[in-house]
Amino acid sequence: MKFMPNDDSLTIEFQGGEMLLALKRRLVIPRENIVDLKWLPEYDYQGMLLRIGGTGMPKVLYAGRFFDVRTKERLFLYVRRPESFKFSGSVAGANMLVIKTNDFPYAEVLLTCEPDIGASLMNWWG
Repeated sequence: MKFMPNDDSLTIEFQGGEMLLALKRRLVIPRENIVDLKWLPEYDYQGMLLRIGGTGMPKVLYAGRFFDVRTKERLFLYVRRPESFKFSGSVAGANMLVIKTNDFPYAEVLLTCEPDIGASLMNWWG
């Protein structure tokens, strides 16, 4: 996966098998739609998620589009080696880039991201 920030958007380009698993070739998020962007060493999403279109392999990967039943919001996940995916649908993982948006198809985008890339993206956003 490649992260390509520029003046007006953040492009996340999936490569090889990632495209098949994420059901997307790329995700382009206009900068004006980003409300918050942060990299976290540990993250635990406590929503109740339903898979809309995506893939999952326990302890390996959760990817694609999900829907939070409580908030009625759509999320996009690409979480490698998730620490847990509880029966309720909540997901926890390490090295997570969390992008919150407004007026975008996904209210939140959660991606596994190396710390150095996460730091550079937070500098771009900040």
